[in-house]
Amino acid sequence: MKHLYGNFKKRHADEHLKEAMWITARCTTMVEFNKAMDNLKKIDEPTWKELNELAPGMWTRSAFSTYTCCDLQVNNMCEAFNSAIVALRELPIISLIDGLKQYIINRIVKLRDFMLRYDGYICPMINKLFDKCKKEAEGWSPNWSGDKDYARFSISDGSDAYVVNLKEKTCVCRKWDLTCIPCPHTIACIWYNQQNPDELVAHWYRLVYFLYMFTIIFCFLGFY
Repeated sequence: MKHLYGNFKKRHADEHLKEAMWITARCTTMVEFNKAMDNLKKIDEPTWKELNELAPGMWTRSAFSTYTCCDLQVNNMCEAFNSAIVALRELPIISLIDGLKQYIINRIVKLRDFMLRYDGYICPMINKLFDKCKKEAEGWSPNWSGDKDYARFSISDGSDAYVVNLKEKTCVCRKWDLTCIPCPHTIACIWYNQQNPDELVAHWYRLVYFLYMFTIIFCFLGFY
């Protein structure tokens, strides 16, 4: 998405356009997406036409698959890795591979040491996002639908309304579906049940899982 806008601003340099594009890209439902696209059309029709020709699954969360449990719209991880191996690119293949191995091992060791000192069981960046969702959840009022599992809720803030299913781990806003991190609507429903929302954060965002994966990868790289 970052590169997409970088190309667009050469032809359509406008701060309002940038904001409208990112709002459209961050929409998680088709209803929101269609409204955002209509707004984008009013601001700059040529940009709207060009975006309309792109497959939505390439750039807007509203069309992302929930199977991957990821809502990333930028390739920062690839760019960071690409930058880290600049000095290795011109080396012979064996030296290149050995250099990559050392870089990855050093990075894993550094992150593992940081995580061992970290006080918490949800990974730091995820916990930061989760805390933000908890604050947003305070403005939502859940209504239990009467099912025996206490899983189905309708929830509203006075203007918008959503449907949550705690058993199936879904919310109509699709944010929980996309990331496996409970959204504000879900958190409000969990609090209604007097439960801890931290327990519904996906296991791969937990500290124990990360340390386990770090150890496995480190041992694998060390062996080879």
